[in-house]
Amino acid sequence: MTTGGIIEVVAAVIRRGDKILLASRPADKPPTGWEFPGGKVEPEESFVAAAIRELREELGVNVAPGQELGSVENGSVRIHFIAAELPESEIPAPQEHQQCFWVELSPEPPEQLLPADRDFWRKLARMNKIC
Repeated sequence: MTTGGIIEVVAAVIRRGDKILLASRPADKPPTGWEFPGGKVEPEESFVAAAIRELREELGVNVAPGQELGSVENGSVRIHFIAAELPESEIPAPQEHQQCFWVELSPEPPEQLLPADRDFWRKLARMNKIC
């Protein structure tokens, strides 16, 4: 979905203990690097519905989405970070030739994390210390 020239995107924040699920971008979809899994919001689709659909399409999993944790605008893209719960029975199986990584939440983001996700990672790490 595009709003006033801005492409709306969702990114799922999936936690298991102190680890966060990240995925590599498919080789045919630059830029290369790691990101919170998700994708573009379709017209007339809510952010929650987009998160559910994107994770089913990209990782073959069914998630229970929660609240929006914040958003980041990067050029012509606005990323909405949505908390999501992944049941233990659901195992990510990348559908677009990417890989998944469980990464320990730390103050500094992983080196491979894309710039658009780095500030949110730091915010998430700060929120984790408060909770």
